[in-house]
Amino acid sequence: MVVCGQVPNSMTYSILLDGFCKHGHIHKALELFQAMKKGGFQPTIVHYNVLINGLSETGQIKVAKELFSGLSMKGLQPTVYTYTIMIKGLCIAGLPDEAYELFKKMEENGCMPNSCTYNVMIQGFLQNNYMSRARQLIDEMVGNGFSTDASTAAMVVDLLLSDGKDLLPIKKIDACEVDNWGRCKVLK
Repeated sequence: MVVCGQVPNSMTYSILLDGFCKHGHIHKALELFQAMKKGGFQPTIVHYNVLINGLSETGQIKVAKELFSGLSMKGLQPTVYTYTIMIKGLCIAGLPDEAYELFKKMEENGCMPNSCTYNVMIQGFLQNNYMSRARQLIDEMVGNGFSTDASTAAMVVDLLLSDGKDLLPIKKIDACEVDNWGRCKVLK
């Protein structure tokens, strides 16, 4: 691209980083990221989000955590999306307690969780067999005006049925209606 006289912009770098990450070439993404910085390009939160997500999905949670924790030193503020992908990565890595600490810390840092963040955290609890904590978070989520999405609701039902448990204790998910976007609206 540079050989042809074209200078990569922020969007170009985002697409390249994302492509490398999605195809399992995280080392190439990290090389490109370093080259960007050496070339004088200042990465944005979007570039960091792509890398944190790619690192988390390839099991490199330690490196993802280092990037995440260094954001403020770079003058960048994590967005709700940044927090959500980091929380998801921690849960996938089997660190739901650390994920929940980050979930709570985001509010302290002025970034309110959205419906997606709640669903990711609840799914993380469920995948790590933290049933009572998932139920408490569902109650909190509904109390804050959000609803579980269809995948979270299905996961709760599947896990309960696979364990041979009665569905009656989960009052907030015993009936839901899926809207046009695939979200599960809990019926009260």
